[in-house]
Amino acid sequence: MQYQVPQNIDMEDKIIGPLTLIQFLYLLVGGIIDYLLLLSLKTSFVFWVLAIPIALISLALTFLKIQDQPISHFIRAGLVYLSRPKIRLWKRQGLAPIIILAKPGKKKIAPPPPKKHIEKSQLEQLAQALDTRTIK
Repeated sequence: MQYQVPQNIDMEDKIIGPLTLIQFLYLLVGGIIDYLLLLSLKTSFVFWVLAIPIALISLALTFLKIQDQPISHFIRAGLVYLSRPKIRLWKRQGLAPIIILAKPGKKKIAPPPPKKHIEKSQLEQLAQALDTRTIK
């Protein structure tokens, strides 16, 4: 029996046409803000000064990708960078260091471990056990 393995599981689902839910919400919020500005300011110069940047930001958040990453990831990373401190200071805490002086003299050197000699028959037995997955 064969089963189908899901492909492209890291892609978001397309909800409305070619747009994902997040993209649609960016467009919707930008459109609602621009519409509310139109109702309150009519078509005055102030409306255009406010509506055009809001529309451009909304479109950029919806469609602009840099290196296959949505621009919202870069904005989030920039805000995290700006919110964290840039300089790290090391504050020494705790006790003063303890210095232990050793008496000069002969240093003991541990002897090297003995080398083990493996016979060819032992290697053949090990290879056979690994090949057959049986351990004696």
